[in-house]
Amino acid sequence: MVLEEFQRYAVYFAPQRLSRLGAFGNSWLGFDPETGDDLDRPDLGDDTKAQIIDVTAAPHRYGFHGTLKPPFALRSGTTSDQLVFAIEELCGSVRPFDCGSISVRALGVFLALTLDHSSTELANLAALCVQELDSFRAQPSPAEIARRQKAGLTERQERFLEMWGYPYVFEEFRFHMTLTGELDSDLRPIMSEKLSEIAASALSSPLQIEDICLFGDPGDGQRFQLIRRFPLGNDRIA
Repeated sequence: MVLEEFQRYAVYFAPQRLSRLGAFGNSWLGFDPETGDDLDRPDLGDDTKAQIIDVTAAPHRYGFHGTLKPPFALRSGTTSDQLVFAIEELCGSVRPFDCGSISVRALGVFLALTLDHSSTELANLAALCVQELDSFRAQPSPAEIARRQKAGLTERQERFLEMWGYPYVFEEFRFHMTLTGELDSDLRPIMSEKLSEIAASALSSPLQIEDICLFGDPGDGQRFQLIRRFPLGNDRIA
C-alpha cells in the first residue's frame, strides 16, 4: 500500500460522517475531512455565516475530532505504510467501548465537547497511541517546543513535552472535540447555549468509540484530511 506523503500525521477519534455527531461537527466547522467537501454552516439565528466562520477559524483546518496522538512528522527511516500497519496492529488489541454522555463546555477561552464523566478506556486508548506509535515521531523543532512552552506548562507537562513531544498526555490528557477558537468571556456563555441547542440531537446518545482515524496534514495551512479509519478489535482496515 502506498499512501500520499503528508507533512504531518495525527491519530484522532472522528465520528462517522453520517452519524448525528459527525454531521453536526463537520457542518459546524464547515467541511468533511473524509471527503474534503465544504459544508453549509448550521443556522444560529441572528449570527451570520461570517461570524460562525470567524469563531471556528482556529479549529477549522484540523477537522472535527478528538486528539489521541497529536500531529507529528515522520521520523527518518519510517514510512506512512509502516505507520498504517502499526495502527492496525494496535487497534486489534482494543475492543469498542462506550464513553458515556458528552456536553458543550468552556475549556479556558474556547468551547469544546467534553465527556460528562471521565473514561478510563478512552484515557488508556490515548496512552496506547502515544506510546506504541512514538517510534514514528520525529523530534519537534525548537520553534515548536518554544511555542508549547509559551502556554505556561507545569513541571510534569514540561517533562511530557520533552519525552513525548506534547505536554497533554497520560495524566494530563483530557479528551475534547474543539468547537471554537478563543472567545471573549461575554461571548462564551452565549455561544455555548446556542451550540448546546443545535447539537442537542447529536448529544442525546452516549459517545461510542468503535474506530480511530489517521489524519494527514498537507502543510502550507491546508486542511487536514482523514486518510483511513481503523476499526477497534478488528485486524482489517476499513
